[in-house]
Amino acid sequence: MGAVGGVVAVVAGLLGGLLHAVNAASDRLHTPSFWFMGLSTAVAYGAVSVMLRRSDAVWIRRVTAVIGATSGVALLAMEWAWLGDVPLAGFALWLGTWLWVVAYVAILTVLPHVLPRGQLTASRWRPAFWLSVATLVVASAMWAMTPYDQQDFPLQLRDLVNPIGSPLATHPAPVIAVGALLVLSTGLAIASLAARWRRSTGVSRQQLKWLLLGVTATLALAGLARLFPAGPTEVIAGLAMLPVPLALAVAVLRHGLWEIDTVISRSITYTALSVAVILIYLTAVWLLGSTVGDWIGAPVVATALAALVALPLHAQLQRWVNLRVHGDVEEPHVALARLGERLAAASDPQELSTKVLPAVVEQVTRSLRASGAELTLVNGTVASFGTPIEADATNGVTRVPLTYGGVPSGELAVHRPGGLDASDRLVLDRLATQAGVAAHTVMLAHEVQRAREAIVVAREEERRQLRRDLHDDIGPALAALALQAEAALSVPSADADVASGLIARLVPRLNATVADLRALVHDLRPPNLDEFGLAASVHDLASHLTTPDALVTAEVAALPELSAALDVAAYRIVSEAVTNAVRHSGASVIAIRLAFEDNALAITVVDDGGGLPAVPANGFGLTSMRLRAEELGGQLSLTTGASGTQVTARIPLLSPARAGAQQVASLS
Repeated sequence: MGAVGGVVAVVAGLLGGLLHAVNAASDRLHTPSFWFMGLSTAVAYGAVSVMLRRSDAVWIRRVTAVIGATSGVALLAMEWAWLGDVPLAGFALWLGTWLWVVAYVAILTVLPHVLPRGQLTASRWRPAFWLSVATLVVASAMWAMTPYDQQDFPLQLRDLVNPIGSPLATHPAPVIAVGALLVLSTGLAIASLAARWRRSTGVSRQQLKWLLLGVTATLALAGLARLFPAGPTEVIAGLAMLPVPLALAVAVLRHGLWEIDTVISRSITYTALSVAVILIYLTAVWLLGSTVGDWIGAPVVATALAALVALPLHAQLQRWVNLRVHGDVEEPHVALARLGERLAAASDPQELSTKVLPAVVEQVTRSLRASGAELTLVNGTVASFGTPIEADATNGVTRVPLTYGGVPSGELAVHRPGGLDASDRLVLDRLATQAGVAAHTVMLAHEVQRAREAIVVAREEERRQLRRDLHDDIGPALAALALQAEAALSVPSADADVASGLIARLVPRLNATVADLRALVHDLRPPNLDEFGLAASVHDLASHLTTPDALVTAEVAALPELSAALDVAAYRIVSEAVTNAVRHSGASVIAIRLAFEDNALAITVVDDGGGLPAVPANGFGLTSMRLRAEELGGQLSLTTGASGTQVTARIPLLSPARAGAQQVASLS
């Protein structure tokens, strides 16, 4: 019994209220009728059961369905019996006189044992729970056997009598025993709820606080109702049925109990919309009918008018209800989806940093009804909304690490008094996943920007060095050679020996200048790469860099055809790594290894030296190697210590289009 019982409860309660209005209009009143108590219990607890139809609070759904259905059927049966000479009037009167006891007793003795998550109480409280069930059965049976004229408020309807009435039900001994059971069961039920409240922390404590307050308020009002005469008792008894549903509403809306915010908001919206459409329809029919006098066409016009108003009214009602239930005009899952679309659409790092990340933090704050939230990236970027959160704050602060691909990218902190419950943590985890993607994108964009700046700086340094070499070395040498050639041309033909001497001195300087020019060209791109390929060039480099104190070996596996950008980057990395090892490590053996692994070129340079100093003499060399690898989408790492140094680089192979673009970029 669950949602169906809740629907039965609401329908029976409303029908019972309608029949009471009919009886009141016909002066068929019985005082006190307790119709308000039956109606409020049936509608309130039936609505709770219906709203829990998709939650895992099974026992609460069942108990509230029983409470609402028995109360609603009791009201409907009682009012049906008072209609007059109707079928089953005697049976209906009998049901109405005792079935309400099931709801009344269950609220005080059974329901507290299964609050707030809908699970049976802990093992040590199970005897108290079954005692409550037994009390419920015994009390209901006693009332079912109580003669109508011997009840607290005697009933007399024509010549109807209780078909199973027994004097035993009014004997002092069983009455006192049942009363004692009721007091004991109620006390133990409230004590079990209070014990869970004392042991709880955070959000659960806030939920249980309201539920404990609701149960005690119900008990207080129920006891107060016994002290007044019939009229006030009827009102107070009806009010006594409302504190627990109201407490449940507060626990759901303010503290996320049962994670049914969306169900509640939609239920409120459609209920309000239905009432509004009905009122518009009836008002339109009344006005048109009284004005035009055409009751045939009036319903058609009223229906069209209600249909036209329903759609915009629904949108406005949904926004209004969402704002009060969720703290935002949108439902949480809709806001999450929209935020995800915005994150996916944003590609500019500036937009991510200045607009999207603050939007993430604001959405987190609103969706979780928090007082503040803060997103901090590992690179120092901070986005916040609401109340500032101190770095070392712990009270009411929930922190979630942000990761992407297993790599930490930052932290998302949320502050809400009492903390977050399981449903809020689930929402926060989903938001943190999206925020992690945004944080990674921002940091990656910043890294790319820094890498680009470093590449530009390195390239300008190379160009400045090239200009200096051309201007200071090659340029003056060529100018001097030109002067010597002009001097040789100006020597008279009779002085051939003088001219021959000038030309003889010119040739070595020409050769030296050509050598310098070749060296510059070699620095731009080693020509042996184009002539012999990367493998032969690396072997040749190893033989040239070998010294009497350091042996350089090379092992190059079979490689596929590489792009011009990739082979020059690999050659430069190997050259720089081996040169550093020869100059700074004091190694006796330096090993070079190139291989093709997982669609990438793997480069390894290992030496057995004493490790590189903290600040190598050519500090730019390590930066240059790393930039060359990262420029082509690869990575470079360096490990050094007393047992030696190892430089490892992995550069993925490039597609022809990308290779061409990289080659153009490297030549620009």
